[in-house]
Amino acid sequence: MDNNTGKKIQRPFVCVCAGMSVDGKISNFKRECSAISSCDDREMLYDHRVVADAVMIGANTLRLDDSSLTVKTDERRQKRIALCRSAEPIKVVVVSDADNLRIDGDFFNKGEGRKIIFTTAKTSPEKIKELEKKATVHILGETRVDIGKALDILYTDGIKSLLVEGGGELIASLLENDCVDEIDLKIGNLILGGRNTATLVDGDGFDALSAKKVEFVKVEQHPNFLILKMRIVK
Repeated sequence: MDNNTGKKIQRPFVCVCAGMSVDGKISNFKRECSAISSCDDREMLYDHRVVADAVMIGANTLRLDDSSLTVKTDERRQKRIALCRSAEPIKVVVVSDADNLRIDGDFFNKGEGRKIIFTTAKTSPEKIKELEKKATVHILGETRVDIGKALDILYTDGIKSLLVEGGGELIASLLENDCVDEIDLKIGNLILGGRNTATLVDGDGFDALSAKKVEFVKVEQHPNFLILKMRIVK
């Protein structure tokens, strides 16, 4: 619900797809992009991109990974086209202050997917003009992106299925706003540790009453990792 208008926000189906170490970390203590299992391929992630209209990431994930967010192979592109989708998913980033974002990396320059940026008034007008050369830019809020309005805009733009790949702050914000439908999680066989290391869900956390509940739908066991499919209990 939009608290300002009382209007129910329309939004895409939101699936979080991520990998974490067995102790819940999504990177190492140096905040580097790191393997979460001793055999760490990303095939599950690429396959999820095939069926999503768009892929969303947060600012730290963009800065850390600078992923192109493509489906990687011609075979997957053909699968998307067969599903009446564009050859590559739309790329979406949520960043409260975009002034230090580089626009010469893979996210902005690799792949065919068009790009959408949700930011706030903290981003300077000069940076907005620079980003608009590469993407559609929406300013939603003074210091924090209004995630509900962002999802409403995506839905109006024709995006009905949204894949969220992290990071922990973005996932926390989506959960706080009851905007997650499914979580597909790969749990690797490594322990990364670190009291300040990024986790799957960061933010302020939930108390006993506000904690989110999941229903386990499917569990797959592999030699070096587990895959869990969960639905959020509404």
